[in-house]
Amino acid sequence: MLTETMILDFAKTLQPEMTECFRWLHRHPETAHNEQGTNRFIREKLQSWGIPFEAPEDNITIAMVDSGLPGATIGIRCDTDALPVQEETGLEYASEVPGVMHACGHDAHITAGLFAARMLQENKGQWHGRAKVIFQPAEEGEAGSLDVLATGLVDDVDVFFGIHVWSPYASGTLHASANPVSAAVDMFTLRIQGKGGHGATPDRCADAVVAASALVMELQTAVSRRVSPMEPALLTIGSFHAGTVGNVIANEAELKGTIRSFNPETRHTLVTLLDEMTRRVAEMHGCTGLAHNRSLSDAVINDPRATAIARRVGERMGKTVEAETPLMLGDDFADYGRIAPYCYAQVGIADEDKGTHYAHHNGCFKVDEDVLPLCAAWMAAFVADAGENWQK
Repeated sequence: MLTETMILDFAKTLQPEMTECFRWLHRHPETAHNEQGTNRFIREKLQSWGIPFEAPEDNITIAMVDSGLPGATIGIRCDTDALPVQEETGLEYASEVPGVMHACGHDAHITAGLFAARMLQENKGQWHGRAKVIFQPAEEGEAGSLDVLATGLVDDVDVFFGIHVWSPYASGTLHASANPVSAAVDMFTLRIQGKGGHGATPDRCADAVVAASALVMELQTAVSRRVSPMEPALLTIGSFHAGTVGNVIANEAELKGTIRSFNPETRHTLVTLLDEMTRRVAEMHGCTGLAHNRSLSDAVINDPRATAIARRVGERMGKTVEAETPLMLGDDFADYGRIAPYCYAQVGIADEDKGTHYAHHNGCFKVDEDVLPLCAAWMAAFVADAGENWQK
């Protein structure tokens, strides 16, 4: 039967092809919901390897690999969208699309998923169960996971696994923990409506700038004074727009921001406070306030049993699997928990000598291509182990 060592050794022989695939994807990034060309490339690869797939939308592809032996159905998530970021790496295979780049490593995830599917396909009869490799659009705050769930094609998955290449960790390290990995994400817009007028007659106006400024300060107490200090949470205002010129009192202001939390009760508290504070602070200044909140994703909290499999197969590949540090970043991988348990793991890519230590979403972000075989092998090894053992 297929072992973890065999999988990793096979993956290493495919590194030149993986690198070629990765570089093509990096040169041709597409933003959320626009990943049609990426999916055409994915489907061409799958067809060339004889791997069947479903294509429910022009930007969603799900590879279907059946071992031919009984076992569980494993879902592997690979996000496909790039970001509206201008690339500054100077790489020979840099983005050919102005203002768009794979600045988060999704090109590495696609590559790993493709070659994991290939390795499983070429070793049919040597592992148990089925794999569904999900090439998902629009992870970057655009709820692409819900588009996948709406197809119904992953309803039969027994357990999900996903990885993210991660620049805070040293290159080639593996990380998986049975704990919260990333926070629940809410994005909000607050609108303050006042009464504009001449800057010399403030007594005849209701200044939206003053009301919105007071609201920014008041919202700082939502976490510091209304949430337990034992509960991680944050509320950030990232955008403030009001007024046109210096001698006109603005009649309207717009604030945009985000709430991050792990505990559902904390999340509810903050969303409720957002609405209450917006209305009350606006009223104190003779204005009206309206809050619109959009819940993007739940907290990613790994299942202990799925995590144990990820750690076990990683160690059998000869790697020490280290802990994951919970972060206030968000990821819609949590949505797959509506179907089945999951583990979301991380593969370190940071190597200063290679320049792969830059932060995600930065124009200088780079992936260490030497981790591609490890990423693909970890995916395939998880499938092989869970396919045989998950239902026991």
